[in-house]
Amino acid sequence: MFPMVTEFMNYGKQTTRVARYIGQSFIIPLSHTNCLSVTIQYPYEKSITSERFRSRIHFEFDKCIACEVCVHICPINLPIVDWKLEKYIKKKQLLHYSINFGVCLFCGNCVEFCPTNCLLMTEEYELSTYDRHELNYNQISVTNVNN
Repeated sequence: MFPMVTEFMNYGKQTTRVARYIGQSFIIPLSHTNCLSVTIQYPYEKSITSERFRSRIHFEFDKCIACEVCVHICPINLPIVDWKLEKYIKKKQLLHYSINFGVCLFCGNCVEFCPTNCLLMTEEYELSTYDRHELNYNQISVTNVNN
């Protein structure tokens, strides 16, 4: 008879322990019911980016001297710079500049080492498309940034 009483007491202790754990698991969700939501309504509200946020690159065609520093400093040699040498003025003339943002690492090396500051990092982070070929920005679409 004595072992049956101890088993019944152990069963009672285990039951109260399980009930306490279940009660503790409800405390956290119930404590969050009074908090304000942190979710923003994305298409209508946009999150504020930090000061050092690195996203799409803005290119200014008129400032570029076609030195190709951005190509050589890029870890994957991403920017494509086409130029021709103007012999009578002994300078390079930029013909075409493009960046494929589907491959870009957004490291910011091209912006940092550009001697003429013709490259800038913008705060535009909406680069999603249905076709990956649309992420290849030529000089016209890189220059026209909607800020």
